[in-house]
Amino acid sequence: MPDFLSEPQRWVIPAILLVSAVGTVLAVWWERRRPTSYKRRWEAEMAEWRSKSTSAQAAHDNAALAAAEAAENAAARAHALYRP
Repeated sequence: MPDFLSEPQRWVIPAILLVSAVGTVLAVWWERRRPTSYKRRWEAEMAEWRSKSTSAQAAHDNAALAAAEAAENAAARAHALYRP
C-alpha cells in the first residue's frame, strides 16, 4: 500500500475541501443556468391579475376571504371537540 494512504489525515481533509469547492462551483453554475426563483412565473401571474377587471379581482378576494373564514371555523370546531 502506498505511503500516503497509510496516513488518511494527510489526504482526507484536502480531498473533502477539494470536493466541496468543486461542488460549490457547480452549484453556482447550475443556479445561474436554471434559477430556482419563480420571477418569470410571478411576473406572468401579476400580468394576468392586472388584466382582470376590478370586479373579478374583488370577487377573487372575497372568495379567498370566505375560504379562510371557513377554514378558521372548521379549526375552531375541531379544537372545541378536544378535551385533554
